[in-house]
Amino acid sequence: MKPAPIAGPVNSKNALIPGLEPLPVGGPSLDTRIEEAEARTERAEVRTEEAETRTERAEARTAHAETRIEQAETRSEQAKTRTEQAKARTEQAERRTEQAETRSEQAETRSEQAVRDSEVSYRRLFEAAKDGIFILDDRGRINDVNPFLAELLGFSRDEMLGKTVGELSPFKDIEDNQAMLERLQRTGFVRYDDLPLQARDGRKMEVEFVSNVYDDGGGKVIQCNIRDITERKKEEMASLRLAAIVESSDDAIIGKDLRGFVTSWNAAAEREFGYTASEMVGQSITRLIPAERQQEEMKIHEQVARGENVRHFETMRLRKDGSIFNVSVTVSAIKDSAGKIIGASKVVRDITTRKKAEETIHRLNAELEQRVTERTAELEAANKELESFSYSVSHDLRAPLRAVDGFSQAVLEDYGPQLPEEGRRCLQTIREGAHRMGTLIDDLLTLSRLGRLPLSKRAVETGDLVRAVLEDLSPQREGRQIEVSVGELPVCRGDAVLLKQVWINLLSNAFKYTRRREKALIEVGCKREPIAAEDQRGPEKKTNENVYFVRDNGTGFDMRYADKLFGVFQRLHREDEYEGTGVGLAIVQRIVHRHGGRVWAEAGLDRGATFYFTLEEKSKP
Repeated sequence: MKPAPIAGPVNSKNALIPGLEPLPVGGPSLDTRIEEAEARTERAEVRTEEAETRTERAEARTAHAETRIEQAETRSEQAKTRTEQAKARTEQAERRTEQAETRSEQAETRSEQAVRDSEVSYRRLFEAAKDGIFILDDRGRINDVNPFLAELLGFSRDEMLGKTVGELSPFKDIEDNQAMLERLQRTGFVRYDDLPLQARDGRKMEVEFVSNVYDDGGGKVIQCNIRDITERKKEEMASLRLAAIVESSDDAIIGKDLRGFVTSWNAAAEREFGYTASEMVGQSITRLIPAERQQEEMKIHEQVARGENVRHFETMRLRKDGSIFNVSVTVSAIKDSAGKIIGASKVVRDITTRKKAEETIHRLNAELEQRVTERTAELEAANKELESFSYSVSHDLRAPLRAVDGFSQAVLEDYGPQLPEEGRRCLQTIREGAHRMGTLIDDLLTLSRLGRLPLSKRAVETGDLVRAVLEDLSPQREGRQIEVSVGELPVCRGDAVLLKQVWINLLSNAFKYTRRREKALIEVGCKREPIAAEDQRGPEKKTNENVYFVRDNGTGFDMRYADKLFGVFQRLHREDEYEGTGVGLAIVQRIVHRHGGRVWAEAGLDRGATFYFTLEEKSKP
């Protein structure tokens, strides 16, 4: 439909738009009204989108509610089905019970008839019965006893005949004999399910005691049957203890049949999985297993069916709230009395905490490896700096020392006669200091190289090595009375060059510190000693080790300062008493430690000293 013609003049400021009212004079402009219309349109669209969103949410909740209703109806139908099945089974059981009672009554009738017909058959059954039986008259006195009861109680048949039950010592704790007779006459039946008895020999037991009154054709008689249930009670107690253990266990313990349906569910299982026993018994075990791990359960079932046990299998399981957690599962077959597998027992342990700890350890190990890598790089840099320093020491410091020594010697040779005695003495002291400094530099360089040089380990004949060292040190023995004894020294494994240095330093010290003895006694040997737990080294634990030693009768030292022995520049005697740089024992310790051994000393003032060390033994072929 075309819009009606617009009357009146039209200009650009007051143009009429189809569908809109003409702007009143002095009112809002057309642009303002357009903007307000667009804003209202936008707000309307926003409200429309919000309404659609609420509608979608409502539809989702409705669908969810319908799903839950369908699930509830399904469970209700399942419950009804199970109830109907239970009722049917109950009815069947009642019919079978009635049939059994009927058959029992028929059997009793036939038995009574058979007894009446044949006393011989009755006596045979009476004598062969594996339950204790005795017959009482209407006054409660014993008329007959079968052999099993006599053996059970420890009384002879003659000792029991003519007595009442209460007169026999095993039954004295039972209610009064007369009261029992009156109850028998009144009810025709007396039963004790777990009566404690003590046989004549002191043996304790528990029995079922049943008394019945019946008519034997000549009057009323009382038959008492006694069944020893001691072993059965023990089994019941064991079962109760086992059940108590299962219930008190911190691990979830679940029983299932061969179809995978839960048959038992302990308290820990309720705590771990969130399901109560009533929710899980009769349900499939797969309810607890994530979808992606269902195959695991099939493999476990196959193993159990073959009679194999599954121990500490680590996997994942599903809780009622949908959360998944780490578990360790142990599964064992359940067998009946004939040894047939009828189900399985599962022990499920939550290992989430352990897994987190393992992850933490793995992370810490990774961080440690990174730190070790970084530290190794730092050590390599430090070693390079040390090598540079060693080079400087060996070259840059030696040149000034040689110059000091050389010029001192030149002055003594060229101008010695012109110098006073004190001047010559000072120059000689300078030369001795330069020599001592050179020796100290050599020792320090040797000590620094020990940590960097690779070890060339092989079997070393220790005895031959010691004899070679003694030969090299023979000049130190000239003019002295020294007795050296070398015991049996077993073969060791190590770097022969470095081990020779150990023996040189220890034997040199022994020669040096026995210098004031008129007769020096030095002993070299080895002994086999047990290893203390704190001294165990390496992955292979040994109980004994070889301990090499060098013993002397020299000056010795105070054991209070033994911890300073193996330090660099540490000396326990004055330099004017015994020469040395204080580096020799530090070198010994460094070499022994690099060989995986230990070194220590024992001594006393003016009572000599003994230095011990251990080495790796020769590997067996």
